[in-house]
Amino acid sequence: MQRIRLFLKGFLQNVFYFFFVFVTLGFFLSIFDQVYASDYKADYQVEYNLSELEGGLKSKVKFNIKITNLASDVYVDKYSIGFPPSFAVSDIRIQDDHGEVIPKITENDQGTKVEMAFSNPNIGKNSVNNLYINFDQTNLFKVNGNIWEVAIPVIETKQDETYQVVVNLPTDTDKKISISKPKPSSISGKEIRWLNPKAKTIYAVFGDSQIYQVELRYNLKNSEIFPVMTEIAFPPDNLYQKIYIDSILPRPQSVYQDIDGNYLGKYKLSPLETKTVVYRGIIEIFPKPREEVIPYIRKLFGLQEGYLTGQQKYWTIKSLDKISGFKSVDGAYNFTVSSLKYDYGKITGSNSRLGAEEVMSKPNQAVCMEFTDLFIAISREKGISSREVQGYGFSYDPQLQPLSLAADILHSWPEYYDRNLGIWIPVDPTWENTSGIDYFSSFDLNHIAFAVHGKRSDYPVPAGMYKIGNSKDISISAVTSKPKDESKIEIKEVELLKKITDSENHQGSFKVVNNGNTYKYQLPIEISGDGVEVLDGKKEVDSLAPFEEKELRFEYRTSENKNKSKGVISIFVNDGKVLERAVDINSSFYSLGTKILIGLLVLLSITIFFFKKRDR
Repeated sequence: MQRIRLFLKGFLQNVFYFFFVFVTLGFFLSIFDQVYASDYKADYQVEYNLSELEGGLKSKVKFNIKITNLASDVYVDKYSIGFPPSFAVSDIRIQDDHGEVIPKITENDQGTKVEMAFSNPNIGKNSVNNLYINFDQTNLFKVNGNIWEVAIPVIETKQDETYQVVVNLPTDTDKKISISKPKPSSISGKEIRWLNPKAKTIYAVFGDSQIYQVELRYNLKNSEIFPVMTEIAFPPDNLYQKIYIDSILPRPQSVYQDIDGNYLGKYKLSPLETKTVVYRGIIEIFPKPREEVIPYIRKLFGLQEGYLTGQQKYWTIKSLDKISGFKSVDGAYNFTVSSLKYDYGKITGSNSRLGAEEVMSKPNQAVCMEFTDLFIAISREKGISSREVQGYGFSYDPQLQPLSLAADILHSWPEYYDRNLGIWIPVDPTWENTSGIDYFSSFDLNHIAFAVHGKRSDYPVPAGMYKIGNSKDISISAVTSKPKDESKIEIKEVELLKKITDSENHQGSFKVVNNGNTYKYQLPIEISGDGVEVLDGKKEVDSLAPFEEKELRFEYRTSENKNKSKGVISIFVNDGKVLERAVDINSSFYSLGTKILIGLLVLLSITIFFFKKRDR
């Protein structure tokens, strides 16, 4: 029997800040010119055992390769593996079925190359050779603020080969997996296992939420010779992010939420005035929709629905024949990801927004805006409610996760409304196109919303676009400490009559103001009376942003108790009394007595006047 020695080569390449590990198998023959895939089978198991080390994470990696010879004249002779310079790999230990293997390790500018030869390889059809590679690595799993992140490559296998990835979390950690692309095959305690994953990359996040410290600067300028009123968009609260405001200086004259859910502040600028507004706060990002926000989002969608499938300046498609092959939202997404190519040259160069129709004829000139515009235009054409979010993408590698709006390092991505779930679903066709990570079936904790475009495709303008020269206006960093929710609801400008009677119903009003640091949803407010009957006293404010105020009206009248001359109206927020006001009551009894007294006085006056006139 003629033997053919097979040289098996593995190569690890760092292509992302999480350090993707791509293993490429190259086969070289010493006798024949060609080896077929049917001559061997390789099964893999990669196991990561994590431990916390000085604020970071250390991985003890077990890389087991089982190679089965499927031909009688082929066997594996050698194996090599390469680590790029950025890999912090140490303590490499290798064994085969017969004991320790002494590797040849070469280090240069290209990284570290490890070559090893089987000590006594088994030969013959169906014979098996196992290789066990163990090493320590400190920079594959990343500690990023309040979460741990990792992106693990998936080795491409043949149909009859198996590939398993196992992650064992530290026994003393409270971290749990919150995002996984694809989903794990099983989770048992601290062990997460993926069996034969179909994706090219496993992306996983451990932790319930991510917390960012944020400072934004808005540089305002009035170039007119008369006063103007302008408004700016602060980061909004939404399904996936919660804002905690430390300060907004100077304070806006007023704030409000528009129909898209944007959080807008108004400022008056004198003629030729410049003003810098500084926003400081914490933004917490969640992997799942926030339950307390869902009722408000669904109610708001009822008001938005009429325009969310309409055409806009950048969301129009005339080339309908190109998109006729699908109707679903995943079809729109996959078409966008596969049809466009990211143009890295536009990040630093001229970056005019093309819009959906133009980018279809210039598919190689796309950045995040074009990916977003095309997805929205297609979705709306198919009757799918969709909109744009502009904000910040927390990216460590702009080549894999590029940021392409003109100012600072902004990013844009689309959302579509899932009618079955009754929620908005964010997706990112740009980052899937450039990184290969699935951004359709699940999202991440690295997207921070600054502004939402639903009714209009170009307004409001997000933070980072209010620039003067080359000013640095965005500062964001991941932190670990969670802020406190400071609730402070106040009642002001109460309008009540000083005196009331039971002859009619009376109108009252007041303003409820949120002077706390977070949004309030489904805020219960009750107006009740003592000696006064409030007709519609139970109220609910759907959403109240920090510094926002809303006016509430109610009707009241005297109660059935006719003997009180004083009444009290109380206003309760969250079952706690916030304000109390007294009112004077003129009951029917007192009103009748007053009328009789006045009548007698008038009659007496007339009688006296008559007798005086007769005496003359």
